[in-house]
Amino acid sequence: MLRNFFPGTGLLLAMISLSAFGQNRVIEEVIVTAQKKAQNLQDVPISVASFESEFFNDKAISDVGELVQYTPNVKFNNSQGHSPVLTIRGFGTPPLGRGLEPSVGVSIDDVFYGRASYINDTAFDMARVEVLRGPQGTLFGKNTIAGVFSFTTTDPSFDRSAYINVGTAKYDEVKAEGAISLPLIDDKLAMRIALRYRYRDSHLYNTARDEQNYMVDRGGRVKIKWLIDDSSELLLNLWASEHREVGLITQIAKASERSRDQFRSEENGDPEFEDDPWNNTTSMDSETFSNRDTTSANLKYTKDFGEVGLANTLAMTFIAGTSEFEGPYAIDGDFSPIDFINFGTRDGEPNFYQQDQVELRFAGSLPALFGIGHGVDFVAGVFAAQTDHGSSISQTNGAGFAAYIAGAGGAYDPQSDFGFFPSVPVPVETVEDDGQAETLYAITRVETDSVAYFTQFDWLVADALTLTLGLRYGEDKRTGNILSQREGLPGAGPITTGQENFDVTLDASDYDFTPKFTVTWEVAKEITLFATYTQGFKSGGFAAAVFSDDNLTFEPERANAYEIGIKSKLFGGSLILNGAIYYTQYQDLQVRNFDGTQIFVTNAADATTQGLEFDFFWLPPVPYLSIGGSAGLVDATYDEYLCAVPQAGTESGTGDPSCYNEKTGPQSDPTAPSFQDLSGEPLAFAPEVSASLYTSLDIPLFNSGINLLAGVDALHQGEHFTDTDNDPFSLQEATTKINARLGLKEESGRWSLVLNAKNLTEERENVLTLDQPLISGNYVYASLPDETSYHLDFRYTLQ
Repeated sequence: MLRNFFPGTGLLLAMISLSAFGQNRVIEEVIVTAQKKAQNLQDVPISVASFESEFFNDKAISDVGELVQYTPNVKFNNSQGHSPVLTIRGFGTPPLGRGLEPSVGVSIDDVFYGRASYINDTAFDMARVEVLRGPQGTLFGKNTIAGVFSFTTTDPSFDRSAYINVGTAKYDEVKAEGAISLPLIDDKLAMRIALRYRYRDSHLYNTARDEQNYMVDRGGRVKIKWLIDDSSELLLNLWASEHREVGLITQIAKASERSRDQFRSEENGDPEFEDDPWNNTTSMDSETFSNRDTTSANLKYTKDFGEVGLANTLAMTFIAGTSEFEGPYAIDGDFSPIDFINFGTRDGEPNFYQQDQVELRFAGSLPALFGIGHGVDFVAGVFAAQTDHGSSISQTNGAGFAAYIAGAGGAYDPQSDFGFFPSVPVPVETVEDDGQAETLYAITRVETDSVAYFTQFDWLVADALTLTLGLRYGEDKRTGNILSQREGLPGAGPITTGQENFDVTLDASDYDFTPKFTVTWEVAKEITLFATYTQGFKSGGFAAAVFSDDNLTFEPERANAYEIGIKSKLFGGSLILNGAIYYTQYQDLQVRNFDGTQIFVTNAADATTQGLEFDFFWLPPVPYLSIGGSAGLVDATYDEYLCAVPQAGTESGTGDPSCYNEKTGPQSDPTAPSFQDLSGEPLAFAPEVSASLYTSLDIPLFNSGINLLAGVDALHQGEHFTDTDNDPFSLQEATTKINARLGLKEESGRWSLVLNAKNLTEERENVLTLDQPLISGNYVYASLPDETSYHLDFRYTLQ
């Protein structure tokens, strides 16, 4: 039965059978910090995947989106550079979910960051990445209701060392990364400097602007380690990054014949316009960019007190940090070559996020409770943060309004039963264009004070049995101001977006108490079972820069999660096989909606995710060969969601009667909004099946001191919707990408030269679908390149 769900399962079973013939290679211990202390991965009762730096280097992984393909039930979407998305087991912050707290937490060098945007800014000179699946609110920051991505960068060394990695790839990509560790005072003070640079052309060329889309990243980090004495250490971590992206990977994927004719017109459009999302061209008339400038400074002080009172090996960790980013962006809001909607941050009011935080925690061990068992390990502390974030939107409706509407099929008719644009064609020459431009803008600013008290106890009740209790109490208090205004003479804006002038100040508070219970049982040497019940919590929030006051607030989101798992190291330590079965219920799920005119957030009642996942790593009885892989099954569905945004083309007034109120007007009103019932339907961005299988060969070439490197990876992702309205046009078919690599490496690891070929199967993948504004039946894709790309990387290490 498992073969039906997980590609490669039959191969895995065959490998396990073969390993019975015996061999003496043993997998090295993998150390993680998933529970705020250094532990063997196999001893952690959490569904967690860990990737070391060698894994990134061999596979030429340059961003998180590539990395997550190797761990089940995880997706990362960075198609909109100003709004990346990370989901685990089907849940996360949806694309363009401005103002939403992330459902997946981000921890970098033990410091919590409140936005997914930080991920790509610091993902260089990495030592390890850990992916923790399921609610992790007990020990990590806040709002980690779906899981945590934990990044650990390389610390300074007291021995002088350095490396440089340079590479090139398709689309004129050039990348360079390097670091140097400098001992400043022998065995006392050391510094590490790391730098990154990456430039690449996008696969898209904008024919309307005669412009090649491109991206450039720059980043730098300085870490200083001071061993104050034998029991205390101070680590200072400073980093900054700059991201510039011209053009986004969005293009019209379907247009009506009338739209195509209008968009190709010599007078208003681009004769080269097309709606093929796979031919590497787009056509947008207005400037499109996404920028981000990020800075962060934090310090971490650790102190070992030894034995204090009843506590043995008592240790203290104190963390203080500040960080901020600004992210101005601009988008051609109609995605067409006609000068109609220009959309982006308002001048002088870019998107920004600023956070200050402190964390103080103690860890140690205590004597056995009530004289039972072998003692208790504990972690306890307090986390406090102040955040200030702002969102701004400026939408300018240009002189091309009439031409654009003509492409939609007609002019505005408030008496039409079809909504804005009747289906009866209206000749372009009958639509008057007064050349008038107007600007609508909206600004949200929110200040939040958060504090949380947390503790976790691991009670070793017997030699093979551990009981874990985790408790967290948190408070979130926020104040926000939201305004929407219109500049210039009245135009089509209020009609097409529902824009209203308003200026309101809001206050809200959330309180959460989230327990965690785990039972861990070592049933045999190197085989451990665990069962966990956890509650998760994500705070509510305020709308981020909206044009109407219909949905200005949304409520907190809660979860109850159950998980049973196994951690095993088999066949003399040559095979690691870990797996888990999970079931999670979400209440008051926060969702992002786009109704064809604006983006807003609401609570979508309840949802459930359930499934299973496993990963393995094996050193088979074949010299120099290693094999790894993972597979996951997720069933993420809405339990109840009566008033979801409808699919394009839905008639006015369609939906459950409970969706209509004084604000919407009666359902019988011909201008009433439409809704759809998504109860029982799957969540978007949640492939039912995901799997990976990767192989590596590291073979000495005679006695030359040089090794041959080779490997093949298969990365599978099941079909899933790429828009929250589950429109059939947004259904992404299943893909299986094949990557391969071949290279040479000096035996001691001093240098390596590796050629990677990615997507040899030339799979077509769309990561986001949107309705083209105001034109029912037209769609926009954010599609990835469907061509094989080749990456050549050279790495040199000096020790």
